[in-house]
Amino acid sequence: MTKPRNKPKDASVWDEVTELKREKILQSAVDLFYARGYLPTTMDDIAESIGATKPFVYYHFENKAELLSEIARRTLREWLGVTTRVSEKSLPPTEALSLATQQFTLIVLNMYKLVSIYFREQLNLPKDAAEEIARMRREIDTQVRTILSDGKKAGVFDFEDLAVASQVVTGMVSFVFAWYREPSRLSKDEICKQMVSHVLRSVGTTTAS
Repeated sequence: MTKPRNKPKDASVWDEVTELKREKILQSAVDLFYARGYLPTTMDDIAESIGATKPFVYYHFENKAELLSEIARRTLREWLGVTTRVSEKSLPPTEALSLATQQFTLIVLNMYKLVSIYFREQLNLPKDAAEEIARMRREIDTQVRTILSDGKKAGVFDFEDLAVASQVVTGMVSFVFAWYREPSRLSKDEICKQMVSHVLRSVGTTTAS
């Protein structure tokens, strides 16, 4: 009697190999989009940079727009993950804002090329990706506003307008990509600590609750 193949195991190995190939292509796209820009970069450039054929790249990504969409989605998924996790912890407002700022900043530092590409090339996103990302941005803003609103009600934050305060906080942190470069004079931990201090001052407090 023939022993049946372990299909789940085979499928898992296949999926893992496929994902590694996709990551290699995506990282090449990140480096090229960051250095040259999205529009000047071709699928031929991406294939050449990893020593592969263009059909190999097209097998894993339908087109250049799909690569840009994945870069943008990955950036927003990471940010949304931070605000969601912090919101679920039910922390005091100042502690919640401090933690969200620290983790948000660290993501920008670790993914500054992807973040830069997203902000620079977002007008080139396909409609479906742009709509999905806009939805995630609204969720992030809602969660940040909730933290800020709770802090103002508790008397630990002091700002005039909730919408403006939310934009100041998220803008201050997300635009770290605009000036951060490696190697950096400051460690990532030090940058995160300073960003927390700046954000807390921007909403009228300097101490953790």
